[in-house]
Amino acid sequence: MRLYNFKRFVSILLALVFCAGMLVDSTENLMPAEAAGSGGHIVRVGMYANTTTDTRMFCSKTDSASGFEMGYSDGTSFIPSFSIPNTTIYIMPQVNADFVDGSVRKGDGNVGSYSLFVSKHGSFGEASSKAKSVGGFVAIVAGGFEVRKNPASSAEAAGAGKVVAPAQNGLTVLDANGKILFTFENTGRKFALRGKNGSVEFPMIHRTGAVNTFAYWGFFEYGVSDGLLTMVNCLGLEDYTKCIMANEIGTNVTVETRTAFAILARTTPLGRKHRDDGFDVCCNSACCQVYQGLKRMSEENNAIVDATKGMICTYNGSPITVLYHNSNGGASCSSVAAWGGKEIPYLTTVFLDEDGETDLWERSFTKEEFADYIASRSRITGLSGDALSMTVLETDPYGSDYITVLSLTDDKGNTTELRTAEFIRSACGFDSANFRVEYSADVSVTTTSGTVQTKTVNGVLTADGYKTFNSFDDVYETASGESIAPDRITIKGQGAGHGVGFSALGSDKLATDGYSHKYILEFFFNGSKITDLY
Repeated sequence: MRLYNFKRFVSILLALVFCAGMLVDSTENLMPAEAAGSGGHIVRVGMYANTTTDTRMFCSKTDSASGFEMGYSDGTSFIPSFSIPNTTIYIMPQVNADFVDGSVRKGDGNVGSYSLFVSKHGSFGEASSKAKSVGGFVAIVAGGFEVRKNPASSAEAAGAGKVVAPAQNGLTVLDANGKILFTFENTGRKFALRGKNGSVEFPMIHRTGAVNTFAYWGFFEYGVSDGLLTMVNCLGLEDYTKCIMANEIGTNVTVETRTAFAILARTTPLGRKHRDDGFDVCCNSACCQVYQGLKRMSEENNAIVDATKGMICTYNGSPITVLYHNSNGGASCSSVAAWGGKEIPYLTTVFLDEDGETDLWERSFTKEEFADYIASRSRITGLSGDALSMTVLETDPYGSDYITVLSLTDDKGNTTELRTAEFIRSACGFDSANFRVEYSADVSVTTTSGTVQTKTVNGVLTADGYKTFNSFDDVYETASGESIAPDRITIKGQGAGHGVGFSALGSDKLATDGYSHKYILEFFFNGSKITDLY
């Protein structure tokens, strides 16, 4: 489907066509296409940004099969200025660079940031016509359009004449061959672009470091920070919700679960978690929601979004803080247990047997492996020797088994405590903070038939009764006088993620039992209700 299939109902004020030079002026006064069908609600998604993960880039190869509209952003609206038929462009800060076979690196090379001033014009079409005649390019500046030529790596190399130095935080746009199409400098406005009649493709850095290219709807607002590109994707709330559905929930769960999730996905950006960063949400799954544009999009899920248009989840009239996970082992983690702080009434523990379908996981280490693993975890501090024990001290005060205080000791007598379930999960690198710790030893046992077998035991029957291993430092003597110490630690856990709020697995169980999406949301977010935003 296309985001821009709508009737443009405001008249075109001016269109100057530069027929020979591939560039078109367009100062149309339009209702933003991005807001169509979303009650005017625009979501600003931080794409190239430095938040929990630095996803900024030096250069972005950007594609649109229909060509590009170039213009400005006022934060929620795209103001078109001119268009180009190019289907591939490269966007980078206005600095020296070297372009070789589609690869751009910073440094002196064939893309210069200094140039010679030729003339100034009142329209892009007029300027681009002049630029073509002198083999130059257009610089979009405050108050108009300049023609420049002889881009070079230094003022001296630019030649004789009025040399123009690169603008601080300026932008350079190259064509597919690395030639400068135009620069954007000191206008007092934010440069933006969108596809003429469809989506735009560009690379994204995943939090793992992998780089993937996906197609996205909406328009794109660019800037420069610390010599790197920043970029915000602006699109309508309904279209954003469809993109989230495609990558967060898929189509392998019940319709009622997906319906409930569509309402949650739509609610999430209204909290404006990243307002201080200049956008509403980021594209990082570990922070906000998985946002990969049109990847995996399905008509089935799009229909669910359309059917719930404008519906959000609220508590006392305000959008809730949306938190969700795959499974929790039968009891969700309260927000207090996960992060500390004050109680959030709709984010306390709820109990629901996940019918044995919950995520189960296990990590097992020898004594030496455990010491090495703990030493490798950068967020675990306060130990100077080899780790000897891991002990659960406290769990969720609302009744779930999520651990809120975990103690670690080493062989030098040092002890450190990890607090809050999410810090424990992150610091230890486990799937969840819902786990138990077991120590074990392999012992030889003689059966009644006289054969010797190896058995794994978690404790020893001593003269004083059965003793359970609680540390690698525990050494117990059996009734026969044999000393046994554990040689392995096993962490057995259940659930995946932080465990707070909506459980996809739990929701599916409720849906299979006949409950509606309304009941499901009210179950996981106690006291909440569905509200029409528009």
